[in-house]
Amino acid sequence: MSDIIMTTGSGVEGFEVEEYKGLVSGQTAISAKFVQEFAGNTEMDAKESKAFTKKFSQVHEIALKMLEEQAKKREANAVIGITLRYNELTSGITNNNTIGIIATGTAVVIREKAERKREDIRQDLYVTNYYTKMLLRPVQVRLKSEKHVSSISPIFMNYKNEEILAIRADVELTTYYDEKIVLRDMDFTFKKNNISQLEADWVDCDIKEREVKLIKDAKVIVRKYVTSRKVVTCEELPISTELNYRRLESLKKKRGIDAVVKYSSNGMIWTCVCGCINKVSDAECSVCSRKEAEIKNDLNFNYDEMLERLATMSNVTEMKNLVIKDYIKKIDPDSRMELLQTLESALQYEKTRGDMKEVVIEKIQNIFEN
Repeated sequence: MSDIIMTTGSGVEGFEVEEYKGLVSGQTAISAKFVQEFAGNTEMDAKESKAFTKKFSQVHEIALKMLEEQAKKREANAVIGITLRYNELTSGITNNNTIGIIATGTAVVIREKAERKREDIRQDLYVTNYYTKMLLRPVQVRLKSEKHVSSISPIFMNYKNEEILAIRADVELTTYYDEKIVLRDMDFTFKKNNISQLEADWVDCDIKEREVKLIKDAKVIVRKYVTSRKVVTCEELPISTELNYRRLESLKKKRGIDAVVKYSSNGMIWTCVCGCINKVSDAECSVCSRKEAEIKNDLNFNYDEMLERLATMSNVTEMKNLVIKDYIKKIDPDSRMELLQTLESALQYEKTRGDMKEVVIEKIQNIFEN
């Protein structure tokens, strides 16, 4: 830094003091007679006022220039806390009075503050709506904000491994304040476009940096997509999942990123975890190709039914009796032990704290979902 930075403040914005070099000063004087010539004139005209101001500016600059030279000699690159003082000086020899102008400050060595590294903001959300028939399905939305620029990259299931060149979609985001942010006609392309999970290239979007962390829900409505052969317009309307986000997340961890509902069957149709409704005669799902037999073998235990029945009980004692009578043998040993411990603990608390039913149901739900 070649020039000395001068300031009346205690520091320089954007810089930090690395070393203090001590007090420095610059002094000059002006004849008191010059001041007296104007002192008796209460109404200076513009010319006189300009001359008076110019003279004082000159002596100020001289004092500051001398202060700057002192700072340079001390190998400082800044002077902080500068003040200007005026003292009347009397000469015993000439009997002439002068006014001394003294500039003082602290000479320092400063350096630029290291720029604080900004944390990139990232948010990955499962899509909470789905299609029952379409073979191209949005499953996740990834958001990030870097250097005040927000961008988005959805992930799509491509069940047939078709070559997808581009997808046009609306993205509807919801914040914790239940405010909607809708990104319309977003065009997504892909580096790899003939695989089962398509990760879209990042696209800049109109989302404020502070909003990225606030988003709790994402829905994607596919308008059209382009294959190597044609442009396909999507007529099907998506369905919102009935599961809350925590249960949806748990389901996806167990069944796959495209899972949106729990398997069910009524003897005439069966609903795959991907949401597709199949005929009972179909051995595998017509969308995701999961085999029904494998899904059923994987289920082990339908705890939803148990939770529904437990919710109708009056107290923990009744809940424990129901579990032991109808379900305990169907539950795997680890979960069985944790379940019984939860019920036994709740029985003790219920004696002193009253109704524990809702707490128990939540804890049991956590046992099986986690």
